[in-house]
Order: sequence, then structure tokens, then C-alpha cells
Amino acid sequence: MVKRFVKSPFGQFILGWVLALVVAVIMLSVRWNGRGRAEINASLRDHDGVILVFWHERILAMPWLWPRRYRMNALQSPHPDGRLMARIVNHLGVTTIWGSSNRQALSGFRSLKRTLDQGKVVAITPDGPRGPARQSANGPVALANLTQKPILPVAWSVDRYWRAPGWDGMIIPKPFSRGVFLCGNLIDLPKADTKDDLRRHRMALQSAMNDITDRADASFGTSLQKLGNNDRHPANQ
Repeated sequence: MVKRFVKSPFGQFILGWVLALVVAVIMLSVRWNGRGRAEINASLRDHDGVILVFWHERILAMPWLWPRRYRMNALQSPHPDGRLMARIVNHLGVTTIWGSSNRQALSGFRSLKRTLDQGKVVAITPDGPRGPARQSANGPVALANLTQKPILPVAWSVDRYWRAPGWDGMIIPKPFSRGVFLCGNLIDLPKADTKDDLRRHRMALQSAMNDITDRADASFGTSLQKLGNNDRHPANQ
């Protein structure tokens, strides 16, 4: 009965509001250092479409931290779990692009391209939806190669958090923790003519994403990449 409720339109409507409210309350309690927003404003002042990338483990706070003036558009699967996630992030300012990176991947790819061609921001987690964690797939660089739009890596970190179960160990900030949000440099990739070119671009993007993520973690003297689901920052002990 619970499963039927969760999958029903009414159940998803209620859960979407409740979970979005829980996320908002947690985010409001965190003392964010938002210098990344100033960097974003400087980088995107004259943008004409940008591919925003961050690791899947950092997905929870990103809709809250991303400036609303550059509305985020994210690909979401139309299955029940995806529809629930869409309802949650829609309340936090994210526009849903319906599609899938697995099934009907070409259709989702075309939808992302159309959104970028309209001068908007599309968000991609290059290691999602199944991992391995913090290892980039080809999606963002292939999309950048097709559209010739720049890629912007961003990351956030907190000094106290929980890890959710799952392949990525999603980071959940603890209430009243301290947080930081950082923005990397815009990456304009040269045109890739071969698979080797795409592989080099993918590895360069992965390195840039890990660099900005490690910089965010270093604000609190740790590297969350090295922590397992049962490990914690010393402040969490």
C-alpha cells in the first residue's frame, strides 16, 4: 500500500512538497560561504548556454546553491522515482527535461542540445546514474563537442554531514553545519575529431571536477572522496 501511495500522482505530489521542505530547512540552517555565486555571476554574465557539471554525491544541495537567475535545467527519467525527484527539485528551482541517459539516450541528448541552443543552463552529473563515483562518462564532453558550449564544474562541501547508502554515498549536510560552494573555470573544449580526442577531453574534465571538489573539501581539512559510507569527518565523531 505504501508503494502504491509513493508511485501515485497524489502521493508524489505530497512527498515532493514534504521532501523539498525538508531539504530547504536543512539548507537554510547551513552557514554557507557562497563565494561561488559571485564567481558564477562573473563567468556567466554573457553566457549563451552552459553545461553545468558536478558529481552525483553532491547533488542534494546544488539546486539550492545555484543562482536562480541562471535557471538550471536537468535531465530526469520519467519512471516513478524520477518523477518524484523531479517534483522535489522543481520546488527548488530546477526545470525538468524528460528523458534518460540509459533508455532512449539519444532522445534525452537531443533535448539537452535544444535547451543549450536556447542559451540556457543544463546540469549533468557525469558519474550518474549508476557510477562509478567520481569517474566521468562521455556525456558532457560529447554534448560540448556537438554544441560547442562551455562546461562549468562546480562543487560544495560541509564540515559535518551524513552519507546516504548507495553507490555514490550521497552527502547530506547536517543542520547548522558550515558549508562552502565553489565554482571552477569555464572549460572551452576544442573540437574532437576522434575517440581519442573525446577520451582526452573526458579525462581533462574529470580532473577539473575532482580538483574543484577537493578544493571545496579542503576548506574543512578533509577529502570526502576517501571516506566510505561508514566513515566520518572528525567533527562528526
